[in-house]
Amino acid sequence: MDNTIIRDLFAKDINRSINGVVKVQDSKDGSIRQELDEYVVTRELQRHFATFFKAYGDAIDARTDKIGVWISGFFGSGKSHFLKMLSYLLENRQIGGKSAIRYFDGKIVDSMVAAAMERACSVPTQAILFNIDSKAGQWKQGDTAPTALLRGFERMFYEARGFYGEDLKLAKLEDYIDSLGKTQEFREAFERVNGESWLQARDTYSYFEDDVVEVLQSVLGMSEKAAWNWLEGF
Repeated sequence: MDNTIIRDLFAKDINRSINGVVKVQDSKDGSIRQELDEYVVTRELQRHFATFFKAYGDAIDARTDKIGVWISGFFGSGKSHFLKMLSYLLENRQIGGKSAIRYFDGKIVDSMVAAAMERACSVPTQAILFNIDSKAGQWKQGDTAPTALLRGFERMFYEARGFYGEDLKLAKLEDYIDSLGKTQEFREAFERVNGESWLQARDTYSYFEDDVVEVLQSVLGMSEKAAWNWLEGF
């Protein structure tokens, strides 16, 4: 049997590009579509989907503090891939012209599990998928080591809202400004004073302390002393 005949036995092009390792940070629509389209739901995986979406559905019906999920398994067992599928399904974004849940049509044999998945996907959800080591690694040493994991989650929470989560002190200031409804006013004032946009300059704001103090005074009504105290970490 020659190679051409073997190649033709496959439903999909065997020469297509295939990601050998599932990467959390790969968020390109083409990659996501391939992952969703080619994900195989085994009987064991269907049991895991059933467990997860049963608990998720219960949380929709009644408030609960049992909101954590632990995914465990041997290296290479598919934990990351399973987690990515859950994030795609819960967010249910449009990929390749159809919603994520539609890629699972025909893959879930149990109609009850399929119905639970459909229900969960109907709830508006934002999925924040990240590698904890790359997002919390800067806090793993010294005094911040005991809270590195918490800081990593806090960072991603702020970044998802458009704030500078890598510097939690700065992110909290941006959050406070936003709570006052003055985000746009603050950014415009900073650009007038500094000449550069806030989003471009905020990671090096310590080099523009005078400008930051001036804007904090004009936009938030802070005293000069209070603004300097914030900058100096008091």
